[in-house]
Amino acid sequence: MKQLNLGALLCRNAALYPERTALICENRQLTHAQLLSSAARIGHVFAGLGAHRGDRIAILARNSIEMVEALCACELHGYIAVPLNHRLADAELSVIMNDCRPSVLVVDNEFVDSAAALHQACEHGMEILTLGEAHQSFRSLQTAQREAEAALPLQSGADDIAYIVYTSGSTGRPKGVMLSHAALVESGRVLATPAGVRPDSVQIVVMPLFHVGATAQRMGYVVNGATLVLHRKFDPERIVRELASGNVTDIHLAPTMLRSVLDEIGERSMDFGRLETVKYASSPIPEDTLARAMRAFGPKLLQYYALTEAGGVASVLHKFVHMEAMNGENVGRLRSAGQAHFGCDIQLRRPDGHRCESDEEGEIWLRSQAMMSGYWNNPVLTKETIVDGWLRTGDAGRFDREQYLFIMDRLKDMIVSGGENIYSSEVERALEAHPHVLEAAVVGVPDAHWGEAVHAFVVLRSGAPQVTADELIDFCKRRLASYKKPRSIEFLPALPRLQHVQKIDKPALRKPYWAARQRSVN
Repeated sequence: MKQLNLGALLCRNAALYPERTALICENRQLTHAQLLSSAARIGHVFAGLGAHRGDRIAILARNSIEMVEALCACELHGYIAVPLNHRLADAELSVIMNDCRPSVLVVDNEFVDSAAALHQACEHGMEILTLGEAHQSFRSLQTAQREAEAALPLQSGADDIAYIVYTSGSTGRPKGVMLSHAALVESGRVLATPAGVRPDSVQIVVMPLFHVGATAQRMGYVVNGATLVLHRKFDPERIVRELASGNVTDIHLAPTMLRSVLDEIGERSMDFGRLETVKYASSPIPEDTLARAMRAFGPKLLQYYALTEAGGVASVLHKFVHMEAMNGENVGRLRSAGQAHFGCDIQLRRPDGHRCESDEEGEIWLRSQAMMSGYWNNPVLTKETIVDGWLRTGDAGRFDREQYLFIMDRLKDMIVSGGENIYSSEVERALEAHPHVLEAAVVGVPDAHWGEAVHAFVVLRSGAPQVTADELIDFCKRRLASYKKPRSIEFLPALPRLQHVQKIDKPALRKPYWAARQRSVN
């Protein structure tokens, strides 16, 4: 169906709201009509470089109008967009590039050194274009765009893959989550409803667009022909100033970002003008941060729970729940992840796949039209994750009598720090690559700012020279994205193991840090 195509949405917005502002970033604005024209031209630039429908276009950039223009060109012309996490190390990005094998890499001038390294490391031919001025080694996309045609292409099908969003893998190998046009349109429709998004809505986008949360949120405003204000970097002072300007209706933040914004507000009593919704997601929120947010913003808060594989759609904790809690009613619901979105089914299952009884804890399974089509180049993992149309999340939870979902723990060996997923095995392998480390175990521990922090337990080789925690952390920084490095390291003579199987007993390592908590994630 035409309406389930992202390119059709761009055409619709240009037809219905041609002079309305689609994008704002720093000193530049773009209307819906101008965005469609730019996307059409850029798509023809990609075609001139040999890209065909279904080819991957990788984009390594910070949030900007130029980045969104490139993404929209993919949506319009049937290329598969692969937004890359610019926080990853070049070695990590190389694994992704060799997995998806893009025809073109579009890169911010800020990351041209990484682009050169990726070009050398990639096992296939690839064109590289810069966003902005031409580089000595690469052509400028904007220059090429000005010389290209603006004729519109054929529309993609609803089931065609629109995006591949890479997430950390439990084995350390990144997983390419395939999201179709129809899935992303559904994400936009579902996520926009609780916030009441309209054509005159204006949302700040500070979450990076390589995250599914930012992409799905963006779709909610594309579906409704609304305006997005793009921030290249997170600046709490600027955000508070814009929220108070009277020009913004919505914002979407990770809990760590929300905390920094609240620190910037401090004890000031501020009028936030048109602000209607403050959305928080990406990781569970500390209770003190939530309490401060309700004092600062009143009943404007909205929580989403989801994961990349779900297309950003699972459950929502509505504004009215926050309002009730402010009046002293049903306060315990603030610790929940809300109720299932309309159009999303959620079940709790036992290890054998059977449904849990009421109040019984189990793995969260979900299904919706927004969920992924599967993992790129990984049919085995796809089959393990999608079972009879249901997505296994790897999170453990329970329902109360009103079907409010409470997240209890993670079944996957994963840490969520500052909204970023970090698999313990990635960090463990980096530590064990050090010549003096015999073995390592990595867990998440509570952290007031980041939610969880990466904590490592390390056993050194017998007779090896003494190594400090700082030396090992620096060693990891050269192999991993900085946010994945251990924040703290504890040296042990041996790691505790489960009897019989001799597997490292991570619950025992984690227990002292979480003993006083109601749940085993933060």
